[in-house]
Amino acid sequence: MLEQVRRTIQRFHLIAPGQRIAVACSGGPDSTALLLSLVQLSPDLGCTLSLAHFNHRLRGEESDQDEQFVRNLAERLEFPVHVTTADVRGCAQRVRANLEETARRLRYEFFFSLVESGQADRVAVGHTADDQAETVLHRLVRGTGTRGLAGIYPVVENRVIRPLLEIRRHELLDWLQGQKQPWREDPSNQDLRHMRNRIRHQLLPLLTEYNPRIVEILAGTAEIARDEEAFWEDYLQPALAQSVRWEEDRVRIEIALLRQMPPAVARRVLRNALREARKHYSARQQTEQARSAAVSVGSADFEQIQRLLDLALHGQSGSSLSLPRRVVARKEFSSLWLEAGGRPQTTFPGYFYQVEVPSVVPIPETGSSFTFELISLASDQPRYNISEEDLLDRRVAQDPLILRNWRPGDAYQPKGHWKVRKLKELFQRRRVSSSERERWPVVVAGGQIVWSRGWGIAEGIAPPPDSEEALRIQESKS
Repeated sequence: MLEQVRRTIQRFHLIAPGQRIAVACSGGPDSTALLLSLVQLSPDLGCTLSLAHFNHRLRGEESDQDEQFVRNLAERLEFPVHVTTADVRGCAQRVRANLEETARRLRYEFFFSLVESGQADRVAVGHTADDQAETVLHRLVRGTGTRGLAGIYPVVENRVIRPLLEIRRHELLDWLQGQKQPWREDPSNQDLRHMRNRIRHQLLPLLTEYNPRIVEILAGTAEIARDEEAFWEDYLQPALAQSVRWEEDRVRIEIALLRQMPPAVARRVLRNALREARKHYSARQQTEQARSAAVSVGSADFEQIQRLLDLALHGQSGSSLSLPRRVVARKEFSSLWLEAGGRPQTTFPGYFYQVEVPSVVPIPETGSSFTFELISLASDQPRYNISEEDLLDRRVAQDPLILRNWRPGDAYQPKGHWKVRKLKELFQRRRVSSSERERWPVVVAGGQIVWSRGWGIAEGIAPPPDSEEALRIQESKS
């Protein structure tokens, strides 16, 4: 067993000479075997060891006995020990989260803190090949793609390592017994109310009857999937850069580009966009609930991504889809928008600015500014290089000018059109999204719209042919 652990460490570059490794030890057989194997290998590996124990306080006195067992091990081996305690059950109740997920989150927060505080370079945890097989089966039962099939990674964020990932559990138990090393048993590992335990004690033994090497086969499948995911991570970067944008705390995906992609690429683009939306939301939050999401952002399963793809390619504009972890997807014409965090829908308050000529009016709501100025139209100067869309009869400036956002019911007759049209109709023809409409700027004089972004001046508002001056409106990004 020791030689296999050594090969795993070398194969995945888990430990470098001189590194300080904190061994996560619960007192159970896996983590106890991990500790003793690293104790025997550490002289050759050139690393120094310490112990790390997280007391979940889920089993009362038994949890305290687990902690004491680990402290005794550390004392016997003369290793430093890092111990922390947390009220996992109370935390799960406060954030209304799954008890097991909360325990895992808090445990890994503790491990990461050891690295971040400089007390260790990496933390070793005791997952085995059987854990890998159980993870793959668990995700298959729930529904997953290749990312889920990748299972447990040998290295996580360059901080957590898994030296036992190629060791079978029965080999580990035999080795511990040969070492005459006792361990602690957690009765909750026998509780068949938990899906993971039913897979371990019922499904995996049944599959072993069909193929005695099912654990190795599932572990091999996970390795293939990890290699596939590593390839896709690099391959996707150009597609993501071209089709996915951040706008106002939302992810925007160009549907036309999505439509051109093979389904395998489109699904991965959506999965990455969804993951980024969740990460961005989590990073903005400071509450305990958000910290839970931040540590375990997770990946969407196949069904979620397929529903998202169907919405993008076949849904009606204005359709929306609610996804797990408080993500809302909405299709708006040529774009698919993803927003995480359950931000309540609020009515845009709008903007309203009185304009003097000349002036520059910044509009924070649109991220742009507007310049209003009178320009010369002397007959001996060419006018072909002046945009007629932005030139108004100078007499318009004699009325109080108002620069405001579009409002439902707004209508005007753009120059060149033969009748008055509602801006809503023009928006629909140009496929302007709902979020863009509510901030759309118009200029009003004498109670009438005389200019609108995109369609320019109103009919009958252009400067007369003999005009020597005109009012020019220009919008520029702030």
